[in-house]
Amino acid sequence: MLRPLITVALLVAASAGYLGLGILGLGGRTAFVSHPALVALAIAFVGLVGAALYTEGNLSPGVREDRGNRWVLAALGLIGLVDAYLLAATNRLGRWTS
Repeated sequence: MLRPLITVALLVAASAGYLGLGILGLGGRTAFVSHPALVALAIAFVGLVGAALYTEGNLSPGVREDRGNRWVLAALGLIGLVDAYLLAATNRLGRWTS
């Protein structure tokens, strides 16, 4: 079953933003599409986002969690955003690569 429109919009916007940070870090769209492996990865990413719209899985064990641990979500979200840009930027600059 397809999810409600607001969920689809948020998923597409978040995924596009995450992919956009990688493209921005690499130096723009032209630099990104010049790497065939990255284009294939982006196509696979878009396919997985599309498949996620049709899943109804849930990893919750049914146990209520302590709401005091919610700061972890913000910290991991920030790390994910920095990681999306930083990995592409260091690759473009030739730093921290082998």
